[in-house]
Order: sequence, then C-alpha cells, then structure tokens
Amino acid sequence: MVFDFLSLAKDSKLLNPNVFSVIRFQLLANLTAMGQHEDVPYRDLKAALNFGDGALYTNLKSLEKMGYVISKKIKSGNKELETYKITQSGLDEWKNVKEWLKKLVVDEYGF
Repeated sequence: MVFDFLSLAKDSKLLNPNVFSVIRFQLLANLTAMGQHEDVPYRDLKAALNFGDGALYTNLKSLEKMGYVISKKIKSGNKELETYKITQSGLDEWKNVKEWLKKLVVDEYGF
C-alpha cells in the first residue's frame, strides 16, 4: 500500500488545529463516552485523567471557548461543583479527529 500523504494532509485541513493535544483528545474521548446528556464533575475528570488542575482547567476552558464542551455549576450538599459535558459540535469534531487518525494509522502502517 502506498502512503497517500497529500490526501491525508488535505483532510487534516478540515480539522480544528486547536484540538490537537493529548489532553484535549482525552477530554473529548472521555466526555464522548459519557454522552451528551451527562454532566461530568471536574473532580471526576481530574481523577480519571490524572492531570494537574492547571492543565485540566486550561484545556477545558479552551474546549469550551471552541464550543465543544459546556460547563455549569451545580449544588451538591454544601458544595458547588463545576460540571462539563460535550456539545454536538464537540461530538462532531471528535468524530472528524477519529476518522483522520484512522486514515493516518491505516495509510501509514496498514492496520
């Protein structure tokens, strides 16, 4: 199989370059797994992904600015928790990223 780099590069222009980071991939993947109707507390994301507060918060806010996640505050007992969930735009972008990554792996390595 011949690696079609030009086609892959062309397809990559359809993706949002601001999504390309391991942390953002993991956030989108985890929030997608939870579904569009599930609010995920910040502390649960932090525990599941094992990121520091700075990296996690900064990347969640970036994804929120892009319209890929939304946040809201909820009351839990005496505490206020910030929760996040993926939007339809986030689901669509994650689907695009996964398709592009599949092409990269298949074209490059023949899997």
